[in-house]
Amino acid sequence: MPKKYALLVDLRKCVGCTSCQVSCKMENAVPLGSFRSRVDIADAGEYPKAKRMFFPKMCNQCDKPPCIKSCPVKGATFKRKDGVVVVDRRKCIGCGRCVTDCPYGARFIHPNIPVTNDPTPFAKTVKEVRGKKAADLRVVDKCDYCLHRLDAGIEEPACVRNCSGKSRFFGDVNDPKSEISRLIAANKTSTWSPEFGTKPGVYFIAPDKDVFTAADGPING
Repeated sequence: MPKKYALLVDLRKCVGCTSCQVSCKMENAVPLGSFRSRVDIADAGEYPKAKRMFFPKMCNQCDKPPCIKSCPVKGATFKRKDGVVVVDRRKCIGCGRCVTDCPYGARFIHPNIPVTNDPTPFAKTVKEVRGKKAADLRVVDKCDYCLHRLDAGIEEPACVRNCSGKSRFFGDVNDPKSEISRLIAANKTSTWSPEFGTKPGVYFIAPDKDVFTAADGPING
């Protein structure tokens, strides 16, 4: 059986330190104002029953990703056999349709990386690139579980490696003996906004379900 990578966040252990957010930016050169991964902090209730919640967010590596369907260039966004949804920068024409169609706001236009795929052949049907040259457009970026690390045999994204609360777990959910599989089997897990119908591939152990509403909102506004 092929590997299927997934991420589990145990919110019982998350301390809101944002080391995942910072390490992601450092590892992947994420520009100022944009995020591959971020931690939302939300306050709910009033004294003496006030509470603060931390909700880490990233691309959900969906089983039914709308970003693939909306992409006008075949293969510019695709899902690997191991479950990772990837942007191929060589094919992306920077139209931004996938950015708009991601219900989690997990994608953004990278201001520093111009497209290399000539948008001219697509101009007739893709109005977003009409009259523009490759130098005028920028590629889309998103979390890909630090794909360069996975391809190098390091099966641990930077956010997992640097989680000070040890609340993040990454691995092959098709392997029943993997740590992430055992944790999912032993605990009740939830996903972020399953009502979108995307079948999210990131799991949360969430003792307080209020976090999904109190800290809701896109990763990139």
